[in-house]
Amino acid sequence: MSAERSNLALATSEADNRLHQCGWLRLSARHSERMAAAQSEHGLDLSPARGRAAIEEGGFIVIPVEMVIREGGQYLEATVVFALGKQVLISVEQDVRLNALNLASEQLLDTLGAGGALDPVVMMFTILEVLNDSAHAAIRDISARLDEHSEAVAVASGGVEMSKRQAGVADIAGTAIALGEAEELVAKAVEGQLMLARAGRWLRRVAGDARLQQSLPTLLSDIHSLRRYARFQHDKIRNLQQSLMTTLDIKQNQVIKVFTVITAVFTPPTLVAAFYGQNFAYMPELELPWGEWMVMLLTGLFALMPLAYIKRKGWMR
Repeated sequence: MSAERSNLALATSEADNRLHQCGWLRLSARHSERMAAAQSEHGLDLSPARGRAAIEEGGFIVIPVEMVIREGGQYLEATVVFALGKQVLISVEQDVRLNALNLASEQLLDTLGAGGALDPVVMMFTILEVLNDSAHAAIRDISARLDEHSEAVAVASGGVEMSKRQAGVADIAGTAIALGEAEELVAKAVEGQLMLARAGRWLRRVAGDARLQQSLPTLLSDIHSLRRYARFQHDKIRNLQQSLMTTLDIKQNQVIKVFTVITAVFTPPTLVAAFYGQNFAYMPELELPWGEWMVMLLTGLFALMPLAYIKRKGWMR
């Protein structure tokens, strides 16, 4: 396993070196020495503390991009800072080395191997395409999980009874937490698409290749379409949350209604029992041979009267 990792690291280093010769300097925020050297050489601030604004600085266009992608079976909130110059493209990955940029690196090497020309603008265009595809995969996976949550909401609302019982508050709480996490991811995905679109617009300003001038509008259209798709998923989550909260309110009202009906039914018999449980010196009913049956009959009658009234009003439905 260690030999495989060593070979992979060596191949990655060789790919980075080849792309560096073509003008792509790929950095990681964890490698502080290389970061400091690159910032000193080009006179740039590429640290996370620089903020989220896209600016022109020292002959470079510095564009931060934050987005949600799915790698290794989990969602990552990735942050990459790009510095696009005339001769070099610098990218700084803030957290981990992203597979999406590895894929972009492979595509660029394939282009180079096929005899194609690479420059910072072309490389930036390829990277944005790959990042948009990665965001699409993440949002599509979130959408599939939302379908599962939709079924859970249907069960909670009584649409499907799997175990002959109603879903409880604990079941609804788990689904509500999952929906909240999905909403946060989708909101960040929408924001990420906005940042990708901003990067695409900056790239369009400096693109001189006629082919890129034709391809960039298509890329921007894809980015905006994915943003609309992500917003649709966000609205879907909101609808599921609203449905879940409405279901929870209805269930709570049903519980209160049941206890209210029970109280209304048993209050008259309780009063009768309390009356005849008092220690009076003389109670005429005690001398009647059918007094006990009379009291039992009245108790049952007083219990059924409020129940019949409640059913007539339809409060039991």
